[in-house]
Amino acid sequence: MKEEEKIQILKNCFEETIWMAIRYANGRHTYAPSMVRDAVNNFKKVFPDFKLKEDSTLEKPKENLSGMQLKSDYLNDLFI
Repeated sequence: MKEEEKIQILKNCFEETIWMAIRYANGRHTYAPSMVRDAVNNFKKVFPDFKLKEDSTLEKPKENLSGMQLKSDYLNDLFI
């Protein structure tokens, strides 16, 4: 298998599964949102033309975040 084919297979795997990771991590108050955000941003560095498909099911950050709730727990910024 050629390197280009390997890269395309890995790219397809990422594109076909990242939406599930985003849905899982969105709004969680753990390290998951930052890990997913880093993965998407690193992928975009390698593949600058990559665009996430909008996901209307994602919960948006609440206006009055307090305590352990952070805006960075939400991944809506990935679609900008």
